[in-house]
Amino acid sequence: MMILLFLIAVTMAAGQTEEPVAAGQTEKPVAVPCETMLQWEGRASEWDHLDESNNRFIVSYDGIGQRKWVKEERKSFMPGRRFYQYIMEYKTNTLYTIMEKYQKCTVTTLSQPWQNHTIPADATMEDEYEIGPPGSGIMVREWSDRLPARRAENWIGVFTVEGCWPVVEVFTYDDETHPVSLTTRFFDFTPGIKDVSVFTPPSYCGKKSDPLETDNVSDVIKRGWDYLKTWF
Repeated sequence: MMILLFLIAVTMAAGQTEEPVAAGQTEKPVAVPCETMLQWEGRASEWDHLDESNNRFIVSYDGIGQRKWVKEERKSFMPGRRFYQYIMEYKTNTLYTIMEKYQKCTVTTLSQPWQNHTIPADATMEDEYEIGPPGSGIMVREWSDRLPARRAENWIGVFTVEGCWPVVEVFTYDDETHPVSLTTRFFDFTPGIKDVSVFTPPSYCGKKSDPLETDNVSDVIKRGWDYLKTWF
C-alpha cells in the first residue's frame, strides 16, 4: 500500500509543469544590482534614530578618484552648533575634519576600505514600485543585504530603475560601543563634479593626529564615521 501511494505521488509530481507564458508575452527578466554614476553631486538628509537628530549635507562623490566631500548644511539657527566639512581620501586612507569658520582641522586615518556607492553584488531585491502620482511617478527598486535563511538585513537601499540614483538608504550597525541607526534621503542630484578643488584640504590642515582645539575630537570623528558607514 505504501509503495502504491509513493508511486502515485511521484506520478503527480512528474505531471506538474510551470504555468505557461501567454502568447505575445515574455518572461520578466530577473533584476540585477545596478551601478550608480561614478561622479555626482547632490544633497542628503540624514535622520539619526539614536540621537533623534536630523542633519543635512551637501555631497560631492568621486568614484574614479575614490574620494568624497561632505559639508553640513545650516538648516536653522542653533546656538553653539559648529558645522563641519569632511574630505575622505580612500587612496591614502585619510579623513580631514574641517571647521572652516575657525580654520581648524584634524587629520585621522580611515580604517574602512573604499566601496562604490552602489548596490552590493549579492544584494537581495525586495520590491519594485512607483513613487509619486499613478502613471507619472518614478519607478524604483528596493534592495537589501539580507541573505535568505542566512542573514537578516542591516542595510536597505531604494534606487531608481532609470539611472540607478539612490533615493533612500537605511543602515543599522549593532555595536555596543558605537551603535548606528540612520535613514538617509538623497535629492537634487547633478552628474559630474563642478569644482574638484573641494577635495583639496585647506592649507591649515596639518599632519595626521593634529587635534582640534575647539571641539571634542571623538564626537567630530564619530559623526563623520557614522555617515561614512551608510555608504555601501
